[in-house]
Amino acid sequence: MILKYFDTAHLSHVVEELFYLSFDENDIPFESTVLPISCISITHIYGKNQSAVFKKQKTVLNGLIITGQFYESYQFLVNSKGHSYGISFHPTAIYKLTKTDVSKLTEKHLPLSDVSKILHDLIKPIFIRYQDDIPKLTKTLKKIFLSLPLVKNNTIDQIDKAIDFIRVKEGMLNTYELLDHVSFSQKTLETQFKKIVGLTPGKYIRLNRFLKLMRKYEGKEIGLKDLIYMYNYYDHSHFAKDFKYFMKQSPKEYFNSEHPFLNEYLNK
Repeated sequence: MILKYFDTAHLSHVVEELFYLSFDENDIPFESTVLPISCISITHIYGKNQSAVFKKQKTVLNGLIITGQFYESYQFLVNSKGHSYGISFHPTAIYKLTKTDVSKLTEKHLPLSDVSKILHDLIKPIFIRYQDDIPKLTKTLKKIFLSLPLVKNNTIDQIDKAIDFIRVKEGMLNTYELLDHVSFSQKTLETQFKKIVGLTPGKYIRLNRFLKLMRKYEGKEIGLKDLIYMYNYYDHSHFAKDFKYFMKQSPKEYFNSEHPFLNEYLNK
């Protein structure tokens, strides 16, 4: 398995990650847990026999796919060699690009053409033309996404401010604290955040806290016990409850087994 990331420094307001993933015959069959990453992504699957399983429902992944926000992990399966190229977007970017209520994409993998035919028809030829030239594909996609018009209004600006604050606090806050950073009511915050980002503020906060802790642990920055305390979990059982919710297994089961795909992602 090869997982590569490409620089998005000038694109971070729209695109946060550009990545290439490939599998050869030695990797097959491949199965891994995929941790929700608090953003929406678009991926072109060039290989065959790839699928995702969420809550016992299997979705075949083929061609140009958009993946909505997930609040729980899902299983990713690959049964033949091939590669894919993906784009992970800033949490508000898909709404800005398509005017789509992104809550309708939550916990789903869908053909991009079903969500935005305009965006599909724009980028599909690029993925096809440069499928064997990853540097050219990366350069062209960067150019395209820098040039696309974005929907802008005060509500989106307020949600962006809320997201920035959540990230600065590394998820260690509650939804009431967000009200000091936006100019509308809690009910409006809940409704608009879910429409523009895909998750409620509370779920987004909880997921971001867990992701930050896992990144620090995998990066060997600090021990797990200290991280549990640092990220305001009451005790180990509180952390274990969150862990099992997000990962579908206990911390003991996870840390006693190998997770090359997750390790690559969390250590990037």
